[in-house]
Amino acid sequence: MPGHELEDVINQRLNLYDVLELPTPLDVHTIYDDLPQIKRKYRTLALKYHPDKHPDNPSIIHKFHLLSTATNILTNADVRPHYDRWLIEFLRKTNDIERNKLIQKLEESESSTIPTTTPHPDLLQIQRHGELLRKLKHFNLPYGDWKHLNTQDQENASQHPYYDCSTLRIVLDNFLQSNNKSNCLSHLRNQVFITLSANEIYDIYFSERNNYSKDDSIIIYTVFDTPITAQHVFRNWSSGNLIPTVKDISPLIPLHYYSDFNLETELNDDIARLVSNEPILLD
Repeated sequence: MPGHELEDVINQRLNLYDVLELPTPLDVHTIYDDLPQIKRKYRTLALKYHPDKHPDNPSIIHKFHLLSTATNILTNADVRPHYDRWLIEFLRKTNDIERNKLIQKLEESESSTIPTTTPHPDLLQIQRHGELLRKLKHFNLPYGDWKHLNTQDQENASQHPYYDCSTLRIVLDNFLQSNNKSNCLSHLRNQVFITLSANEIYDIYFSERNNYSKDDSIIIYTVFDTPITAQHVFRNWSSGNLIPTVKDISPLIPLHYYSDFNLETELNDDIARLVSNEPILLD
């Protein structure tokens, strides 16, 4: 019964989106509501974790049952809203507690005696990030994946003007030395996206959930040179131009985030005249 399943899931503090390897909603506006995709994910993972393939592995059998539970709840229109409300509130409280602990630790570190030697670069990075966290908390803004600081990724993001909207989440078959960045870049350029030029793939980074030695597939976030290139790759995939070694391609920022976007900005009068070729009167 879904009601009993929901109670058990909440008692165990389970994130069913993680179970199905789907994006976790951060608020009511970002709830993942693509039911066909949920069912496709279930079928793919159920084949991978089916007990018949792993009869002597209790953790795999448990994973298989969790997949069924997650699918039952996330595809049930009556039960899912209750679960989503609980999960969003639970994650908010958990993240607030963890973030406050980090902020407190940062404040204690910053208020301590200034050392005579130059601080370690990682400490400087954490201190700068702590300042950002406090600002985001003050203005009640979302703060993303603040637990994992990657200096190189942040530097790359700062150098690319459209880093996030040029990024696609690519699930592809695991391959030899897939955890090596240069090897992975070469694989993407020479084996996967062979119609693209080398400079159209700007950067890549890996999902922290990748298990390179055991999993059949891995997740690579691929940053293209422009949003137009990323859009071209995604549209090709969505229109049925499949790539044999690729299991899924999706935007880093889910499309439904923009489903109700209707912001209109009025042009400055001078710009409007330029667009319409009207003369600009000088004082």
